[in-house]
Amino acid sequence: MGDSTDEKLLYPRTAVAIDKSGKTLWLIIVDGRQRFYSEGVTLAELTTIIQELGADSALNLDGGGSTTLVVANNKNKLQVLNSPIQSRIPTRQRAIANHLGIYALPVEVLNRE
Repeated sequence: MGDSTDEKLLYPRTAVAIDKSGKTLWLIIVDGRQRFYSEGVTLAELTTIIQELGADSALNLDGGGSTTLVVANNKNKLQVLNSPIQSRIPTRQRAIANHLGIYALPVEVLNRE
């Protein structure tokens, strides 16, 4: 992040966290910069959210316009689950060249094992 004053500013945030057993992973997305919807959170507020989830370790990834959560459904159709903001336009996604990709088996498959 930039200078130390960034810690006190409200931003959209992206973080990952894991519990002590290593069996639960959280992808934490906080929308922001959208009046009457979500202003964002400070780093301290993000820390509180992570602690309240019960996470043992966490990593603040990025924020701002790149904060986007996308999933592929069972037909590989992509769906945006949050409200990203780019150029002050809600739901507009920022074109970025990197991402964090996670593949997980569907719950039905896991329950059969």
